[in-house]
Amino acid sequence: YGFGASLVALFMQLGGGIYTKAADVGADMVGKIDAGIPEDDPRNPAVIADLVGDNVGDCAGSMADVFESIAAEVIGAMILGGTLAKEAKLPGGGASFIFFPLIMHTADVVISTCGVLAAKARSPRDDPLDCMLRSYAGCMVLAAVTMLCATRTLLDVEGLPS
Repeated sequence: YGFGASLVALFMQLGGGIYTKAADVGADMVGKIDAGIPEDDPRNPAVIADLVGDNVGDCAGSMADVFESIAAEVIGAMILGGTLAKEAKLPGGGASFIFFPLIMHTADVVISTCGVLAAKARSPRDDPLDCMLRSYAGCMVLAAVTMLCATRTLLDVEGLPS
């Protein structure tokens, strides 16, 4: 999983960089050489492709790093949970300690999606910040309840102090 995430991130970074470079070179060649206008001149329609390419490169590159970091974080937490459960000789081999990070990150995705879908204005005159704060508050409550339930269900071991 970790190696696959790194490989996918590598291709995301390369893909973004190649698109950016191709759009930049194409815009420069058409503008400077063919039309004789300066770089990033609004009269050159290829400048739009250049700017889109820059945006794709920036987004793909930074999100590739985030994706790779999250994958490494989940794997590290799973290894740590499994090792701690094994060293503590927990009953059942500590599988719930291994799956806890996966379940929490799955809950993150579901709760974030709920938050995005809930961020809607009640009326056309509604303040956008109020919409976001209501959505944020709802997500915080959902996250707290999910964290409490997952922790009590997966990490509670009989015979150990709560």
